[in-house]
Amino acid sequence: MTRKKSSLSAPEYAVLGLLRRPMHGYQIARELAGGSGLGLVCPMRMSNVYFLLGNLQERGLVEVEGREEDRYPPRVLLRTTAAGRRAFDAWLREPVTRLRQVRLDFLVKIFFLGREDPALARELVKGQKEFCRRYLAEWQELAQAASFAGFDRLAIEAKIAVGGATLRWLEQCERSLAGGVVARKEK
Repeated sequence: MTRKKSSLSAPEYAVLGLLRRPMHGYQIARELAGGSGLGLVCPMRMSNVYFLLGNLQERGLVEVEGREEDRYPPRVLLRTTAAGRRAFDAWLREPVTRLRQVRLDFLVKIFFLGREDPALARELVKGQKEFCRRYLAEWQELAQAASFAGFDRLAIEAKIAVGGATLRWLEQCERSLAGGVVARKEK
């Protein structure tokens, strides 16, 4: 029995993003192998890539474009469906709503936007900074409104520290995007 889930994981979105240009499974695995690019953010083994591809096909987000039968083993060329492109494009433009998602989801988004639409990447960073400012303000207000001690104080201080560090990193990200550092050419 296949379990239905309402949203996709960042690695699934990464695969959808890669498949906007038709690819073989081994090409996707090479992109996610680690060491650079998406592989630094969500490294995956080939078996994981094929597992995700199967899930995405079951959900109607990926389809077979063609087969190369003259090779051994035969290679299957895959691409996103219209539904897959819509799902990816909608996800791509929204800031993440949990700071722990910045280290994965947000970076996957910046990977694609940085090389495809730097202006949209800068807009995403602005939206993410605004979310981060609100997050930080809420925790700072909570810290000032009540006197907390012990573990509660540590937890609140941790939230504030992470919010502040994330905001500083987003400002660095914004400068990098403005300088064209994130953009890279297609191979």
